[in-house]
Amino acid sequence: MKVNFQIYHYWRSQCAMKGEKMRQEIDISCWDRRQHFEFYSKCATPHYCVAFNIDITNLLKFTRKHGISFYYSLVYLCTQSLNQIDEFLLEIQDDRVYKIDRRVPCFTDLKKGASSFHMVSLPCEGDIVEFAKKAREESTSHPLPVDALEGMGEPQIIYSCIPWADITMCSNERDYTDPKLKDDTAPILVWGKYVERDGRYMINMTLDVNHRLIDGYFVGLFVQKLESKIQDLEE
Repeated sequence: MKVNFQIYHYWRSQCAMKGEKMRQEIDISCWDRRQHFEFYSKCATPHYCVAFNIDITNLLKFTRKHGISFYYSLVYLCTQSLNQIDEFLLEIQDDRVYKIDRRVPCFTDLKKGASSFHMVSLPCEGDIVEFAKKAREESTSHPLPVDALEGMGEPQIIYSCIPWADITMCSNERDYTDPKLKDDTAPILVWGKYVERDGRYMINMTLDVNHRLIDGYFVGLFVQKLESKIQDLEE
């Protein structure tokens, strides 16, 4: 269920101006990250990917209790966590940095018996149960083909899942001939199947980010927030 990111990058370039009214420009001249931003801006492809394990035991119990999708629920919690970290709410356009209000999850999904994925996108609103049910409705009633991505009007978080294997790492396609590639700031999250280890359920996750905006500290902050949200789910 991997996304064709070349089509996705095309969509981002087309819809960037549509979300302009939601953005507030950052004054780079007095930005505390100015030196880091300028240093990594020299790279043609300043993206990097980090892999880490997440204990999803409590989330698995919660989704089974409420009869909702584990996949949609994890998308919800990841989106909430990323949207609470200012650095993940930054966009770059023509070397100018903007703060946006939120990112919307855009994720791959499969219909029963299908081998080719479709896309689903909806705002991360309501509680986790409401979102999971709405995501199921959207996936069933309004599946999006990959070439429909350009119709979306908000900055995204891109999700993919490979539930058939306990993956340890996942790279993502990029168009290295695109001169605007280094401006791509959408986080990309991928995970595989969860596995049991010593009575706990673990899942390996990869997060792909742009180093012009995101250091390892903020990746770690995301992991901490996600773990906390999973732990705080009601028993």
